[in-house]
Order: sequence, then structure tokens, then C-alpha cells
Amino acid sequence: MTRQQLALLMNGDADPLLVISAASTSELQALTDALFRDLDTSHPVFGAQVWYDLALEELENRNNGASPQANGLTGTDSVGAA
Repeated sequence: MTRQQLALLMNGDADPLLVISAASTSELQALTDALFRDLDTSHPVFGAQVWYDLALEELENRNNGASPQANGLTGTDSVGAA
């Protein structure tokens, strides 16, 4: 994910919690990696820390089995469509 793609995602109208919870684990890992790389720059995208914290929490929940995604219970794709 490029910095521009990250900025478009984060500055859109989508709720970060919905985007993060609807993402597959591999998509979430890629997003977390992109956010980490962005936060390691001198001028990260506004809001990157919040998105990163939410993404890490979701990954932790999935690893602990506390997320619906961890159990395969969601019926949506990465953009929240059924």
C-alpha cells in the first residue's frame, strides 16, 4: 500500500473500526505494515496513529480468538459489503 493509498483510505468517509474489522487478516497485516512505515516518517498521515492502534488491537483480538473474524463469523468483504 502506497502512502497515497493510505491517505485516501484514512481520509475517506469510512469508519476506521468498520474498515479494520471487515478486513481479512492478510489485508489487516498489510494495512498495519503500511501504517507502521508511515508512522516511521517525519510527517505521517494525519490519524495514522489512531488507525495503527485500532489495527493492532484487532490483530491481537484475532490472535486471541476474541474477534468475529478470528472465528470466520463475518459475512462481509473488505469494504463491508455482504
